[in-house]
Amino acid sequence: MKELLNAITREHLIFVFALAFIIIFKQPLSELIRRTTRIGKDGLTAGSTPEAQREKSDPEAVQQLLDVIGNSIVISDIEGRLKNGLTEKNFSIDGDAVKVLIRHLAGTQLLLSFEQIHNLIFGSQLFLLKKLNEVAGQGRPLAFINDHIDQVKEMFPTVLGDWSYDQYLEFLYDRLLIVRHGDQIHITNMGVEYLTWVARNGQSENRTL
Repeated sequence: MKELLNAITREHLIFVFALAFIIIFKQPLSELIRRTTRIGKDGLTAGSTPEAQREKSDPEAVQQLLDVIGNSIVISDIEGRLKNGLTEKNFSIDGDAVKVLIRHLAGTQLLLSFEQIHNLIFGSQLFLLKKLNEVAGQGRPLAFINDHIDQVKEMFPTVLGDWSYDQYLEFLYDRLLIVRHGDQIHITNMGVEYLTWVARNGQSENRTL
């Protein structure tokens, strides 16, 4: 080993390092030479790489990532609010990566909202939502809603006996599950998607009250 080390001269080392440099940096050097536009006393001047200015992405892969969350009117509404918030703060919303991240954030926010709703909703309110969903687009008259609330109050007089109609419906309004048009109460897109989430995920409907 000692004899081998003694045989290695400075020229040998320079040759080995030069060879390794060429092998490792062959592609970058070729690209640099191709893009060189001027050689002066200050060094090389190279044009920008077109590929570096263009986002590379697989459209099919992007769509697969978007499909993981899916799309709906509610998801689109949340995406719109997120994009508006970013735009107002001068953040760029261009590019596939941002598109995917916004869709996933919208899906996460929606899922969290469903979880919160399901932890707080009364069983009778869930039942009312299902009744409204049976006539989605048509709605049910206030008389039907008030009759339902009266029955619930009779079943739970100790807890809900003093509640007004508005108090009972307040949670459903606040969580955007129902909306009133004139004398009709309608389930919203949010309400429909919540019920779909409950059924699809086998969430228990045996709620209190």
